[in-house]
Amino acid sequence: MSITNSLRRARKHSGASLRSIASRAGVGAGNLSAIENGHRDPTTSTVDRLASAIGIDWIPFSAQGRSPAARAAEDIIDAEARGQFAQAYRRFIQLSDDLASADPVTRVLLAAERPDDSTSRWLDAIAALIEVRLHEASAPVPSWVTERAGLPETIWEPQRSARALPMWADRTQVPTEFLSRGVAIEQGELASA
Repeated sequence: MSITNSLRRARKHSGASLRSIASRAGVGAGNLSAIENGHRDPTTSTVDRLASAIGIDWIPFSAQGRSPAARAAEDIIDAEARGQFAQAYRRFIQLSDDLASADPVTRVLLAAERPDDSTSRWLDAIAALIEVRLHEASAPVPSWVTERAGLPETIWEPQRSARALPMWADRTQVPTEFLSRGVAIEQGELASA
């Protein structure tokens, strides 16, 4: 359930412990742990109390089959950690398609939640992608995206298959949002084939 992942990420980003949020929300720490780990589905009132205890507002909306960027980031980083580079790359392109096909408000909502911190350069690519897609819609860019500066002096190109290939991106075709973060993904790659 996506809302439980969002609540877990929000609690972690707030710096609050599981016990302190559970106490403030009037939920047992064991129950909150079960909710965060996907072993128990929370009621709407429990979600409201947890969000309030964390200090966030949540807005239920229909993503119409699209995944929020924070969820896509989890999938991509997990695939990368398992050595499934083609799967990570495909998931990134799916996120690009999801954002491109959404109206401006939905784009913002899909991009609003900060993903879990990671050293993966995929987070730089995701931040760049979100910035591109939100600029296309003249929509506001979340602060977590603008704060994700990447490593502009160290160009990274994602591995797209099980076998590592030499870098091939034509830097003149890479959007500035990517280059400024040190990510080499061409504009033409941002749409599914």
